[in-house]
Amino acid sequence: MKNKKRIALFLTLALSASLLAGCGDAAGDTPGGGDNTETITLRASTPTDPGTGWTVCLETIAEEVSKNTNGKYKIDVYPNASLSESSEKTMTEQTYAGTLDMCVTPASLASAEWGAFSIPFMFDDRDHIWRVCETDVVQGMMDRMEEKGMKALGIVENGFFQITNSVKEIKVPADCAGIKLRTPQAQSSIDLANMMGFNPVSVSSGELYVALQQGTADAQQNAMSTIYSKGFYDVQKYLTVINYNWSPALVGMNLDLWNSMDAETQEIFRAAIEKGCQVCNDKLAAEDSEYIAKLEEKGMQVYVCTPEDIAVWKDTLKDVAEVYKPSVGEELVDEFVAAVEECRQ
Repeated sequence: MKNKKRIALFLTLALSASLLAGCGDAAGDTPGGGDNTETITLRASTPTDPGTGWTVCLETIAEEVSKNTNGKYKIDVYPNASLSESSEKTMTEQTYAGTLDMCVTPASLASAEWGAFSIPFMFDDRDHIWRVCETDVVQGMMDRMEEKGMKALGIVENGFFQITNSVKEIKVPADCAGIKLRTPQAQSSIDLANMMGFNPVSVSSGELYVALQQGTADAQQNAMSTIYSKGFYDVQKYLTVINYNWSPALVGMNLDLWNSMDAETQEIFRAAIEKGCQVCNDKLAAEDSEYIAKLEEKGMQVYVCTPEDIAVWKDTLKDVAEVYKPSVGEELVDEFVAAVEECRQ
């Protein structure tokens, strides 16, 4: 009889311990819900090299998210669009579809609307740009990315565009005659090149170095960080610092993934992305002047446009906003230009 009582007591204690253990594993103990020991691995990609601003942005986000979700979310970062055959376009489409979870992608590639930022000589400086980015016009552009399947959560810069070429020093539009400038296939880019005085040649970004090396194109336009990281100094002799065009990139997440997260997890990701964007933008702004010296060390001949030069460029391109209306939309271009003017100080 005593043995039967002992067995019953043991079974009761064992059942109680099992129930208590189950309570400790309840979903919701960490942001995002689910088992505390579960790790959710996300894949994030960018077309840039390791160590460059966009890659550092994603790495910062990964570190912040892991820390603030107690390791529940792990973000693996893939530079050089390495999961997308080095194609920015494929990488962006994969994020829409959900085969990639996050990316940093050129905004104009994500949606034609963002071509509004490419209208030359609109901005006074970076502070002016960031004021524009906070306007309702730009927020509407970000919200509309959801129609494509992306939640746009942050803006980082692609930098001010400069011009390099292998033919001669370029100071004003008259110097561009006869020079073959590489452009994307976008009609607005081709029209702009013609207005500047170049002969436009459409070449994909992945084929640009070879095109410059072989003389298919004589010139190209990019941020100084890209000019340096891609080694264009080996196939281009002349750099014109003109700051004529500033373009953004988007930090985006697959929309279905974003919508699957609870509010607490979304807030953690928002804060992490805000920090990642700030780190990236500070890095790129600080490096601009450093790249001039680095490119000179690599043998490039650098010309910095004077205010008088810029005045000639602006006069040549005074009607350039019209070029962007077919692709961006007439109403949006007018709204964007008005927002730019309202944000001047």
